[in-house]
Amino acid sequence: MAAELPVDVEVLPADLSVRDEQERVAARIESEASPIGMVVTCAGFGMHAQILSEDPSEHDRAWEVMGRATQRLAAAAARTMRPRREGAIITVSSTAGLTAMGAYAAIKSWVTTMTEGLANELHGSGVTVTALLPGWVRTEFHERAGMAASGLPDVLWLEPDAVVAACLRDVDRGKVLSIPSVRYKAFAGLLRIMPRSGVRAVSRALRSRRDR
Repeated sequence: MAAELPVDVEVLPADLSVRDEQERVAARIESEASPIGMVVTCAGFGMHAQILSEDPSEHDRAWEVMGRATQRLAAAAARTMRPRREGAIITVSSTAGLTAMGAYAAIKSWVTTMTEGLANELHGSGVTVTALLPGWVRTEFHERAGMAASGLPDVLWLEPDAVVAACLRDVDRGKVLSIPSVRYKAFAGLLRIMPRSGVRAVSRALRSRRDR
């Protein structure tokens, strides 16, 4: 894929579930020899293990990849960008983090809050920090995660190019939270004002339709 791009690409394969690998990527981000102007943390995968599962392995791996690695790499970017007073950091969270749909949602909720905290730490520094909270996006993510998702209505699906374009516009505007599309902005707003009992009910309904 890198060879198909019309620009020079440096490829650095890494398993972000391994802390030594996280540190290797963090070191590259912090390198002043070849500064990076924008860092996007988007590694992740779907989860099937329930919170009550006796086997913690999937939860541990999910936390390393989507939680700790996100913080570690975003912090590395922040440390090298702040002295230059320029740069952009994007963390890929999810509107799932506003729901009660299990451990995945809990991790994404943490990512959003962590990103807002980092944005506060970098406020006025010239470095922007943005959490992207998409909904369901038409990529191979769901198929690779073993989620049929055929029961979801078409209105819930977003196109990848539109999500990226919306996020980059929000980065240019200095927005900390980027929620692409009017419908997901409305959905997020509703979840924020809805009683938690209602959020749990909506989450059960969405999970049931997704798993069909």
